[in-house]
Amino acid sequence: MIVILAALLAALVSGCAGTARGTKASALTSAKDVEVTDYSLSKADALVVIRYPAIIHTDAEEPYFHAFSINAIGGDVPPANRTKKVTTRIAQSVIAKSNYYVMSLYRELQRELPENTVLLSPHIVLWDREDGLYSRPILATEQIPSVLTLDFGVYSYPDPTELMESPPVTFGDLVTPLLVVHSNRWMQPSTNGLILASDPLLRASWDQSESAALHDVETKFSYGVTEWQRELDFVHFLASRNSDSRSLPRKGLNESRRQLMSVEQYPVEKIRLDGLLLENLVADYSRDPFVEAFVRGAGASIKSLLNSVDHDRATFFARQQALARFDPELAVAFLARSGGESVRARLQLAEALIEAERRFLAAQSAGLFEGAYLGDYGNKMREMIQGEYSLLEDRRDMARKQNVTTAFAALALAGSIYAASASGAVSGIAMQGVSATMALGALWAMSSTMDTRADSAEMSENFLALIAPALERQISVQMEWLESKERISALGFAEFRNKTLTLYQSRVRSLQGEFEDDCQFRHPGFRAQGRWFGSCVGGVADGRGYGVVVDAAGSSVEYLGDAAGGLPSGTGGMIARYANRTGAFYFEGGFDAGLPNGVVRVEEPGRKPRTREFRAGKDVGSASESQLDRLTF
Repeated sequence: MIVILAALLAALVSGCAGTARGTKASALTSAKDVEVTDYSLSKADALVVIRYPAIIHTDAEEPYFHAFSINAIGGDVPPANRTKKVTTRIAQSVIAKSNYYVMSLYRELQRELPENTVLLSPHIVLWDREDGLYSRPILATEQIPSVLTLDFGVYSYPDPTELMESPPVTFGDLVTPLLVVHSNRWMQPSTNGLILASDPLLRASWDQSESAALHDVETKFSYGVTEWQRELDFVHFLASRNSDSRSLPRKGLNESRRQLMSVEQYPVEKIRLDGLLLENLVADYSRDPFVEAFVRGAGASIKSLLNSVDHDRATFFARQQALARFDPELAVAFLARSGGESVRARLQLAEALIEAERRFLAAQSAGLFEGAYLGDYGNKMREMIQGEYSLLEDRRDMARKQNVTTAFAALALAGSIYAASASGAVSGIAMQGVSATMALGALWAMSSTMDTRADSAEMSENFLALIAPALERQISVQMEWLESKERISALGFAEFRNKTLTLYQSRVRSLQGEFEDDCQFRHPGFRAQGRWFGSCVGGVADGRGYGVVVDAAGSSVEYLGDAAGGLPSGTGGMIARYANRTGAFYFEGGFDAGLPNGVVRVEEPGRKPRTREFRAGKDVGSASESQLDRLTF
């Protein structure tokens, strides 16, 4: 132990003094007070789902630590500094602090948006030989249709010898947030539904959104069931190394370019929190310094985005997938936008049950917040952050040696809090607060606690139970349908889901035989036959529905709207993807014989949407927006 300590100290004391300064104003800061208006026809959907890294499985620890050290944001870590134990602690501190800081974002949005419409989705980081490093949601939150999905986390540069210089860091009064905002591909087809991404994560986020779109298209083409799950974009970034250099449609955070069909780039920020709020954080956290510095502005941006998009469009296909769990034929009828009392009654019941599931998961999210922010975990994290700030402030003008030693000790402590929580040692010495007099040697004396690992296959559940004991309680939700009310209670979501399925089957019969399962859909640009979900005459698409066709090269066309003779005809929306092109092209308006015809809205990557006149698929000039027949979801 003494040898290890001496070696680390030798590396840490080298270099010149640093200041560890940050910016006081986030690029996402907004002066506008935004109030969200939800005009959605569906009341089953969530408005926002927040995903974040919560725990690392034992098998994934070493791959995660390695990927974290070699795929650094802010510079390249020298090989000699990638194996240090403190780098492991920094990697753990990113998880520990993400668990805490995400709750500030959750609380702010939960306060401002309608009740039970903001949900948390903690992820566990996993590894296996086939898939490598990846993550999966611990709760069923992402099965609920949502208008927007946020990926959130905080970040610290892996090299402890550089922590007091310019690289991004989350330590004391400095926080570096990572943020991605995405939705279903049909909300912004040109970017596959990707709306905003932290600059370093843009490639990884684009790959994830593209994969989600392509997988869903392939699944529908083969009449399969969508099982693909989007891992955390940050984890995908670590695993993929962003090797692809393709140019992507992107734009800055400014109003003048907002109409471009591109992804907004959120720059890497090292935000400095209000020191006056941090000095007394443990005793009084009624004013959250992270909310003041970042969350309020980010929340305003998210609320503005919610006001600018069509909620029914954003959730349409997720609702279809949710309905398929109760009644696959009803899901097809939904795609076909079928009317009739039998469909309407079943749809009302299924959506009432999905709404009940959303309220159950909202209660679980509230339980997570109660434990991770208001409970013991949150209290210990505030002790640590306040201690970090005190140490950092005392030493900002001192020598490099003292600065780095302080940073090393406190950042490692954050990792130890995570390690102790994951293993169940919440009450151990690693959960003690930081004081200004803590010595480096005392930290290393905790090594037995810090090295404790969670070996159980149920480690994710154990971790959540530790930071959020409320998850273990029985949750009861009242479901309302037509004139009836039903109370559903369950200890876990699996039990709750079984009860909702049973309730649906007991109240209505499934739609059977309403739609043909081998109906053909065609497009003039494809030789291959496609699939059609909806009204069918003589074995080909005819009436309302959804069609998809894919060729051998991977190009595809999706169409939602009216069809005749197997081809798009009437009002609809079409997404065209070409194997050799980045992004997708979207056409909405009139169609005839499979081609745009009449007044059509055109969207393509990197350009503003435009309204054009088409004749038999050829663009013949500009047209008036007032003449456009929009697709209704």
